[in-house]
Amino acid sequence: MFLSVGVRFEANVEALNMVETAGNYSKHRRVPYLVEEDGKLKTVYVPALSGESLAHAYQEHLVKEALGLNLPVCDDCRRGEFYKSMNKVHLKKKVNPIPEDPKKIEEAIVRACVVEDVGGFLYAEKPPVRRSSAFQVSYALPVKSMALFATSEPQLHARHAQMDSSSKKGNASEQMIYYVETGTALYGFTFNLDLDAIGVSAITSKPILDENEIKARREAALKALFRMLSSAQFGAKLSRFFPVGGIREVAIAVTEHPFVVTSPIYDDYITKTERRLKVLESFGERYLFTVAADDKVPEEALKEAMDYLKEKGAF
Repeated sequence: MFLSVGVRFEANVEALNMVETAGNYSKHRRVPYLVEEDGKLKTVYVPALSGESLAHAYQEHLVKEALGLNLPVCDDCRRGEFYKSMNKVHLKKKVNPIPEDPKKIEEAIVRACVVEDVGGFLYAEKPPVRRSSAFQVSYALPVKSMALFATSEPQLHARHAQMDSSSKKGNASEQMIYYVETGTALYGFTFNLDLDAIGVSAITSKPILDENEIKARREAALKALFRMLSSAQFGAKLSRFFPVGGIREVAIAVTEHPFVVTSPIYDDYITKTERRLKVLESFGERYLFTVAADDKVPEEALKEAMDYLKEKGAF
């Protein structure tokens, strides 16, 4: 089974993805973006959130959900440090001595950590072993029709430290001025989850775990997505720049084989996704498509998708 989710969310005055600091100025991530104006294409630079940022947040939620179901999570991932089994130092924490057979290396890692099972890893030693992530996530980009209204603006802040004559050195100031570049946009991003890849070898395409363990890991992966979207706990600087807004729309497709919803950066993404699914239906493919907009909240649509998957025996 394959789950694809298109999300539109409004974020006003957010600092969810910062990329560098130049002096006392912190910059928001911006990307070149094609938009159409007066019948012509032009490139503009707009605020964005990287797929890496969203993936990191998802895996943090996956850790919590996996531990809640008493599933194995390695020490690095428990701390939110997703090094994965990238070399011998990290792999030896899971299996020692390290096997020479790539299949046995993959099996040891998958058994030891849900995050590396779902999120993939690259063991860059000899023999190299690569496992693709079972989930995929796009950049969060402004909706096309409103991209020209997306903006990044610096906000002035000041820190104050009281210093007496004994602690003050030279021309050190008691007040520090700094700027944080904030973004405002209606964003859209896509999240995909291949449930059939969880607990299954990327080398042999055969199950590594028993059926009950696989179902439990699928449940953790689905709950992590639910929690990430419901809590809006993704991105940086949430402690003082929690974005004002929230999820506006969610479109969810559950199919028997890989299918990706039309990107929510387009205004007609729901209609186009429905038309594409109708074509699949003509080939005998069964699916669920649910949308959360004005009359349904995102949690209801996500639960509907999870209930459908449970009925199908996915978990």
